[in-house]
Amino acid sequence: MGILPHEAQWDLTGPPVGPQAGGPPIDTERVAEELRAVLAISRAVAGKLDHQHVIAAALGQVAQIVGAEGSSILLIDPDTGGMSFHVAAGPGAEAAKTVPLPPGQGICGHVARTGQPLLVNDAQHDERLYRRVDRTTGITTRNLLCVPLRAGGQLWGVLELINKHNKADFDARDQRLVEVIASQVAMALANAHLHGQIVQKERMAAIGTTVSGLAHCIKNILNGIRSGAAVVNRAMGQDNFQRVREGWNVVRQNNEMLSNLVLDMLALARDSKFHPFPTDVNDLAEQVCRLMADRAAEGGVALACQTAENLPEAMTDPTHTYRCLLNLVTNAVDACEDGGRVNVRVFRGRDRPRFTVSIADTGCGIAPEHRAKMFQEFFTTKGGRGTGLGLPVTRKLIEKMGGTITLHSVPGRGTKFVFALPVHPQPETEKET
Repeated sequence: MGILPHEAQWDLTGPPVGPQAGGPPIDTERVAEELRAVLAISRAVAGKLDHQHVIAAALGQVAQIVGAEGSSILLIDPDTGGMSFHVAAGPGAEAAKTVPLPPGQGICGHVARTGQPLLVNDAQHDERLYRRVDRTTGITTRNLLCVPLRAGGQLWGVLELINKHNKADFDARDQRLVEVIASQVAMALANAHLHGQIVQKERMAAIGTTVSGLAHCIKNILNGIRSGAAVVNRAMGQDNFQRVREGWNVVRQNNEMLSNLVLDMLALARDSKFHPFPTDVNDLAEQVCRLMADRAAEGGVALACQTAENLPEAMTDPTHTYRCLLNLVTNAVDACEDGGRVNVRVFRGRDRPRFTVSIADTGCGIAPEHRAKMFQEFFTTKGGRGTGLGLPVTRKLIEKMGGTITLHSVPGRGTKFVFALPVHPQPETEKET
């Protein structure tokens, strides 16, 4: 329940009463009810960050125990210093939410200004009453109990109860109970505010990282386009069409990289749907290898594809699977400098409900200190030739389809990526058909 302010220390029973003190007997049933209410509210607000519903429930409980017709929480606007009804319950509650309280106005404004609780049992004859609320709600405020909401060294607002049932008066015992509840509500507000600040800082840090990574990628791509365009301009002035083709290929490749960057960013940012469809995985692997054949040949890389015998059609997303294969084969070809080999293999173990694809290269390998970062956004070992988004997108799509991906690498000897996907996805993985 937390440490309560000095003025709200637990003492609901007031001065000693009972036969030994010469007073009336203690109302043990009411004391038990109050204790149960405080315990329930403490449990409700402890560790909760969605404070709107928690506070509304707490208000309902305290109003029921105290016997008030209406209850509300007014929060201070840090910009204007005025207050507004954050949560309200009882007659006229919705109308009350439309009424702002100017700074220091009304009995609630007085409590916010002084930081001291106030009990008024003849509200209509109190000059501090803010009568606009009564006019707006159509409710006549007979009596009122208002306590400050203070936690973390800050005043957040006030908790207000109006019009005790049966035209009775609020008493000191009611005030002590409401002060205890108010301390719990104030702590919930402080925790929610702190959480919001942390989330905002993390969000801004993530935005900064994303913008920085994008700016770096786009800068490299634009430099490539600018270089290719310069080659084209010089070659056209010399009527050298061979050089025009070379420059145009540079422009085309960088345009393709920019297009892939946009697609990868969209894939990371949105919740991609999984569309399972009977798919020939062998055929997908062969399509990717045929597409990459020219690029591999330009770099002197031997690209081979080994398909699985008797592999049935898998219920998977062919678009996602093709994208993952293309990303991994492209990386493998790029990793092989001055020749090398890339082997793509599709296989399925006996009686296993999954198929597996491995993409192995004999390239430069990945340094041990880089392996843990390979699936991080914008991390790349390709320099200006990479965006650092291909592997994060690949892992996201594979996991979306209910699969796994692993990395094995030996510096100087090569790298192997292996991903496995279910032949028949589970119902919870099968998002859309």
